[in-house]
Amino acid sequence: MLMQMIDCVIEQNPSLSARRTIDMRRYIVNRWNRTHEESIDEDGVALFLCDESRGTLTDEQRVFAKECREEIKACYRNAVLQMFQCGEMMRRHLVSGPEEYCRIFLPQHTVPCSKRLPLCNGL
Repeated sequence: MLMQMIDCVIEQNPSLSARRTIDMRRYIVNRWNRTHEESIDEDGVALFLCDESRGTLTDEQRVFAKECREEIKACYRNAVLQMFQCGEMMRRHLVSGPEEYCRIFLPQHTVPCSKRLPLCNGL
């Protein structure tokens, strides 16, 4: 139920909805082209995302696109939920800000205090 409400929030916000659709298209095209010899039609993917009955995708590509679309939707749901949680925790003074929230709840994604990402070894 909560995730359905979050989906509604995303869909009712034109910027978030557009950004999510763009990210879906990029993700589908990138994943398909990495794992298949013949590339997928980017315009066909865009049409499919707007209306599943449109576009020139094969049945295999349609199934693939649906799976990828759901993966991105789940990512956006989780991100919005985390933003709500962070905001509520800040409102209640349980964390001082987004940095503390991320340090506690997303430790694997924490940026060092210097705000600079470490250089990759071997580059």
